[in-house]
Amino acid sequence: MKILQVKIFSPEDKELRKVDFNEDGLSIIYGDVEKPNNENETSNSIGKTVLLRIINVILGGNNSGQDTIHGLKNYKIKACVKYKGKEYNVELEIGNSKNYTINGQKMNLTKYKEFFCIDRSSFSKQIMLEKRKGLISTVSTNATKDDYTVVLNLLYLNKIQDIFRKIKKNQDEIEIIGKFKNNFKEDISTLEKEEFNLEMKKKQVDDELNELNKKIQNIKISDNIEEIVQDRADLDQKVKNIAEKIKLNDISISKYKETLEDSEKNDISLKEVEAIYEKAQIQIPDMIKRKLVEVEDFYKGLIEDKKDIYQTQIKNLKNSNDTMQKEISELKIKLDNLSEIVSENDLFREAIKIYNKKTNEKMEIDSKISEIKGKLTQISNTQNLKSDIDVLYTQLFKEHEDATTIINKYKEFVYNVVNRIYGEEKRNPYLSINISNSARKYKTMPVKIDLSIDGDDGEGISAVKFLLFDLLIFNYNNDIEFLIEDSSCFEGIDRRQIKNILIEMEKISNDKKKQLIVTLNKYLISNVDDLEEKIVLKLNENNTLLNINF
Repeated sequence: MKILQVKIFSPEDKELRKVDFNEDGLSIIYGDVEKPNNENETSNSIGKTVLLRIINVILGGNNSGQDTIHGLKNYKIKACVKYKGKEYNVELEIGNSKNYTINGQKMNLTKYKEFFCIDRSSFSKQIMLEKRKGLISTVSTNATKDDYTVVLNLLYLNKIQDIFRKIKKNQDEIEIIGKFKNNFKEDISTLEKEEFNLEMKKKQVDDELNELNKKIQNIKISDNIEEIVQDRADLDQKVKNIAEKIKLNDISISKYKETLEDSEKNDISLKEVEAIYEKAQIQIPDMIKRKLVEVEDFYKGLIEDKKDIYQTQIKNLKNSNDTMQKEISELKIKLDNLSEIVSENDLFREAIKIYNKKTNEKMEIDSKISEIKGKLTQISNTQNLKSDIDVLYTQLFKEHEDATTIINKYKEFVYNVVNRIYGEEKRNPYLSINISNSARKYKTMPVKIDLSIDGDDGEGISAVKFLLFDLLIFNYNNDIEFLIEDSSCFEGIDRRQIKNILIEMEKISNDKKKQLIVTLNKYLISNVDDLEEKIVLKLNENNTLLNINF
């Protein structure tokens, strides 16, 4: 993957800068600035490193949160990149890892890296955006196992890398066991006691689960429980309705009985009327007596008719109540049956709920027992791990011996490049890719890579060593098509050596058809005229990358 062109746009889509890069060979981003008088000051305020960071984002670098390029959030980038012989138009937004396009196809950063098969762990060994900290690790003096793994792969020492990782895995396990032993100084009996108590608790839970299982099997359950619950509710309402009707009939019967009793009390006979007249010493005329007899007969007939009607109504209402009471009794039998079914299902659900709770409890106990067993196994497994490491070291020595030819080729490359950089100054460079063989082989890195150059241990020698290692990968690895170096990587190196290093870099990039992009400040090189045709962008304090301060 190579960067052929970069265009930078403001958030308002105004084009601010366009830079074209050489597909093969050297491309220089030149800073026409002098070295600051104060060592704490920086000359990187004109945008050279910012442009490299933009290139890094185009090459799949992180592009959100704290990794957003300071001051450029929401700026838009359009680039032309070449991948597997084909050119692609790429667009992205600084600070937004979800907004990428390749030839108009939208995607996120993950899909973007998948499209171009970007392996950032490998890319990071050929993209230097700041001053190096170490030979193998760019960010620390102490390289990690991942740093070594990537470098060994890039140098095609794959078999050594495979065994290296296996040894490191065992070493890491031994370290974990050591930390574990320190945390459990009470010795193994503490864990064994805990394991025993958990096993007893597990047995108790198993017994409870067996009892619950038997109970569940004996519970009658119904498939149509929802329908049964509805039927039960309907029956219950029907019983209530009938009971209400019986209650109303009882009220009517009471009223009829009261009326009959009242009629008995208000019944006045002819003799009682005559007695009233006699008491008043008034003689009743015969015609009046005949009329009173007729009235008495009519009234008696009316009363008797009403009594018959009321008694008939009372009888009918009582018969109706008896019928309804019988119906209620029958309905209550059905209602009790349905209630029993619902109750059984409630019991079943409650039993299942308890069963599930106990099952989860058992799973937690099993998990704790497994964890303790694992710890007990680890504690007793240290010697086995060490034995495995011993075997792996034997294999590692064998693979290292088989790789002697390619390793010697790397050593000769470094030796010859150093001689060309320093000319007649004898620096006796030596690249060491060796197997650790010490009493600390169960802790230390299985492989040790180092590069030494005679001379003082100052900033210049260290910077040269780091650049030499980058050149080694640049020259021999066929998978990464670029090398990117920030001007800070050249700090402390004599101008003559910088010029010679650039010559070596450019020769490799031309021979291997690779892309080399570097930023350089004016004070780092003695004669810029020799490199004028390689400068793709020249910046200074009056012509910064985007005419803003970074």
